[in-house]
Amino acid sequence: MKTDVISVNSSGAGMEEALALAEKTAQDLPGKAGMRLRLLAEEMMCLVREIAGGMEADFWIETGDDKAHLHLKTDTLMYVEKRKEFLAVSSTGENALAKGMLGKIRNVFETALLPKDERAAMETRMGLVGMGDPGSLSSLSTGSQDSWSMNAYAQNVQEGADDYSKEAREELERSIIANLADEVSIAIRGNHVEMIVEKALNA
Repeated sequence: MKTDVISVNSSGAGMEEALALAEKTAQDLPGKAGMRLRLLAEEMMCLVREIAGGMEADFWIETGDDKAHLHLKTDTLMYVEKRKEFLAVSSTGENALAKGMLGKIRNVFETALLPKDERAAMETRMGLVGMGDPGSLSSLSTGSQDSWSMNAYAQNVQEGADDYSKEAREELERSIIANLADEVSIAIRGNHVEMIVEKALNA
């Protein structure tokens, strides 16, 4: 079942309605599933607030087969000029270094929102190019889509032995979204960027 779609932006508009939507969806869920759904929605709203240059996005929840999928969808074309304006006032011309797991997700999301040529350049600067790198947006063979997966990221950092992987493992252990969500994915389809947070409702 799909809920209503709520428009949210990084100035805070629509966020109370989005959280109320999560509360309403959570009412009939078993055990602690409702509380976890609310916490995941809060994390997604934190992400929206922190996106460089601001953005507008659609938020909704789909439930079925004992799972909930929380969606956040926006367009790259709306975002590009706002981001450029925001970064123009930065001394480095780039956004601040991501801290924590939510910061890592924000960095990937912001990179996903760039036009394709700028995205490739940013991934190179961030050291994100290549299937084996923890943060990469990897091209899928199933079509013209780029994607990032929290579970794939977690697997890569668990296998790593360098200082970056050690720090990333510690961030994963402390992260609310990493500990509550079964999966977080970010996908680019044409001019649309969509983040989906998946959570089993029977756990």
